[in-house]
Amino acid sequence: MRRRKLWLNIIAFAIVLICSAGLGTAMTADSSNELMIAVISLGVALIALYISLRTFYSIDEVNAISRMDGNVMENPRYHPIILRAVFRFPQSDVKEICDAFMDYMNSMFDKKKKQSGAHLADNVQEVADLLVLIPYFIKGESAIQREQVSSLLKTIRYQVDNFKEISDGSCKLLEETVNLIEAVFAYQKMSSKDESNPTKLLEIRGSIFINPVTSVLYYDYLGLYFLRRATSILSKKLSPTLKEVIDSGKNCSADDRSMALVYCNKASESFMHAKENVGEDMIWTGYICFNLSRAEYLQQFLGKSFGESSDTKWELHINESIRSWITSNKMIAEHFPSKDQNNDPSWLQRAFVSEENFVRLTKVCMQMMIQQPLTDYNGNSWLKDYSELAETPFFKNVPKPDSMKLTDRIVADIKELITQSLAT
Repeated sequence: MRRRKLWLNIIAFAIVLICSAGLGTAMTADSSNELMIAVISLGVALIALYISLRTFYSIDEVNAISRMDGNVMENPRYHPIILRAVFRFPQSDVKEICDAFMDYMNSMFDKKKKQSGAHLADNVQEVADLLVLIPYFIKGESAIQREQVSSLLKTIRYQVDNFKEISDGSCKLLEETVNLIEAVFAYQKMSSKDESNPTKLLEIRGSIFINPVTSVLYYDYLGLYFLRRATSILSKKLSPTLKEVIDSGKNCSADDRSMALVYCNKASESFMHAKENVGEDMIWTGYICFNLSRAEYLQQFLGKSFGESSDTKWELHINESIRSWITSNKMIAEHFPSKDQNNDPSWLQRAFVSEENFVRLTKVCMQMMIQQPLTDYNGNSWLKDYSELAETPFFKNVPKPDSMKLTDRIVADIKELITQSLAT
């Protein structure tokens, strides 16, 4: 780039000299026509050379900017580790980690920086990689304002649209990834008081995604959308607990149960596609297997009402999820003492511990609702008498209340189930 500017400056300087010489020649009384023609011809030639080089360099620069070679979106072996994000953001205060998280995300799309197509694709993929962490920030009392994330998405959309004007042919995968990010965020921020449109997930062309992470993100949230449709049909609520879904489902009409079963089947299929792409990432395995187990549990519950045979696939998958969370949290705990002298758990570290507790409590709730003996994550018998659960070290150590707002409601459901078991 510097050489190009140097040559252009040299030629521009030569043009100025020739023009000055031509002007001086014209003002000389005894100048010949031949000399004038020679000077003008040389000046015209240099101007033509300057214009040609500027055009060539501009075309070459556009080609360099529009190149997508080597971007991670098109890498079928791309497998980033979510643990990397946990280590990158070690802050324990929610406001500090929110600010650090947003600063990092915004820095990738600074308007002052010129990005090639490959760099833009890599940065968009990075947002897709970290998107699964955003719910942990928007649940805290001092959480990231949703408008900040919305503003970031608008910036990403603006840059992708500008890039599309340069290279429309290379932009299909990039544009579809941005559509996926917007649809996932719409799902994440959906609540009973928030107008959001998660059906955008149905408009995504998931088949064009090449790298496994984007595929996992797509199929996981597509499965969550179908699962939410099933639970809302059964409970008539947007975000019911599992107990509320089962209790309401027992009194639903056959048509509602049938439609909910269709959605559960679609959810299970989507989660299975996600599981096929998850690779060795333990945290993604924890997410996917937990979601899959919930879909299969509801399938079993609904299938029984139509006389279908039941199985325990849900139990195998939730055990796999628990093991993945336990392993991930042990690795994080081993890492942070060397990074933080105070050994204070980071915000994300606490979030993942809450996630582990939530999955383990959900399994307890699942087994209690179908009156099974409680088993551990290896399938071994743990408790037969539900009344002993409240005195176990695990149940006592679950934070109350949970800063992540994950376990509070399910703890209340389990206490209610314990009361019911004592009354019978």
